[in-house]
Amino acid sequence: MSIENLCRKHTSLTDEDIQQICDLSKNLQMIADLSQANVFIDCPVQDGPHAVVVAEASPSTGSSLYKKSVVGQWAYEMYEPAVARTHQTGEPTIRNRAITQEGKTVKQSVVPVKNDQGKTIGSLIMEQDISLQLRHENQLRALSHTTEHLSETLMGMTEQGSLISDLIQEALFLVNRKGHIVYANTQALNLLGENKGQEVPVEDQLEFLRDLDYRSHVVHYEEVRSGRKTLGVKSISLRKDNRRIGTLLMIRDVTELREKERQLMVKSTVIKEIHHRVKNNLQMIASLLRLQMRRTRSKEVKSIFQESLNRILSIASVHEIFSNTGLEEVEILEMMKKIGAKLVVNGQPDKEIEIAFTGKPIILSSDKAVSLALVVNELIQNSVEHAFVDQPYGRIGVHLEPLGYEVRVRIWDDGYGLPTERNEGASLGLQIVRTLVEQDLAGSFSIFPTTKGTEAIVQIPLEEG
Repeated sequence: MSIENLCRKHTSLTDEDIQQICDLSKNLQMIADLSQANVFIDCPVQDGPHAVVVAEASPSTGSSLYKKSVVGQWAYEMYEPAVARTHQTGEPTIRNRAITQEGKTVKQSVVPVKNDQGKTIGSLIMEQDISLQLRHENQLRALSHTTEHLSETLMGMTEQGSLISDLIQEALFLVNRKGHIVYANTQALNLLGENKGQEVPVEDQLEFLRDLDYRSHVVHYEEVRSGRKTLGVKSISLRKDNRRIGTLLMIRDVTELREKERQLMVKSTVIKEIHHRVKNNLQMIASLLRLQMRRTRSKEVKSIFQESLNRILSIASVHEIFSNTGLEEVEILEMMKKIGAKLVVNGQPDKEIEIAFTGKPIILSSDKAVSLALVVNELIQNSVEHAFVDQPYGRIGVHLEPLGYEVRVRIWDDGYGLPTERNEGASLGLQIVRTLVEQDLAGSFSIFPTTKGTEAIVQIPLEEG
């Protein structure tokens, strides 16, 4: 039923008033989208303090509060007191909590719609779901109750000895509102040493607490230096009836832990520096080889130099990754991309060769990563140099695939293909690949012709044994 028909059936509005309500409804969807709320227009019925819903809109980018349309339904005063109040007084009601007809709790704002004579002819209603807010409020209320029970339990420890508190590794102090110690477990008494006394404020007995702002926080953690020790101090404010009645202090010696962290950081820095120097040394060797290569006119000698250069640079790529991360592990898909890109750029400058890498990232230890880098270098280099002899362009693909406790590397090209009678022993590159895969990596290697070119498969275990 249209807005006009609903108004004529249930209300005493004039034609001008009905037209004003219809004009307002045209902007209802925009209002709903801007406010991210369900928006309604209610008009007062002819008899009684109730109203009828004549228009509605829900946000187009969110979910509606209502499963079904409520247009045409009555808003009874008992269930919609804010709407009835606005219709009777002409005053808005903002951010009022209400229950929808489907039982949901919402934040409801109601503003009057008035005609030119100032008479209230309806109301614009905005409703937003506050279920999440209510859930948070309930959680905070439960947390408050829990904190009070915790306070009572901990304060009960002061009246009788507690075996549980003595088993806790931290030094445990219960401090009253005046800052005096009312309970200390065995570890806490050991920390105090000779400075034991309940009448002396805890900050006078443990001077490092003076620099901590633990009193103004409900829960606070900070690490401080006390002599040669590093102490982790956690404080929990104990409350009852919303009043602070004391503080629970838990102090733990974290000196050894922080020292180990410092040593690990130093070790990581040293490892990064070592890899950085190895990379630089390898690149220097590569530069010397380039200088030597430029002095010869033999294409065969230059080719041998270039192959050696590529092998050295592939190892340097691995050490470059290690020098950046400081780890003894490497993500091998990233490593293969670095190697492949350099080989394609330096290999055949007169040919257009594309190389694509696919697969999932896989982590490999440093010793295996160096061997695999040489393997990938030889296989990609083999494709770049020999696959596209009579072709101006070509494609090379590298796919990395995890297989349980193993990893498979597939390298293929769409080039010339392997000769029918090939002698693997005549190729130094393939000899290097097979030796590295079978002996260093404890894996398997195969290379074979396909209908579109050549494919090589390397399969190695991720872990030894």
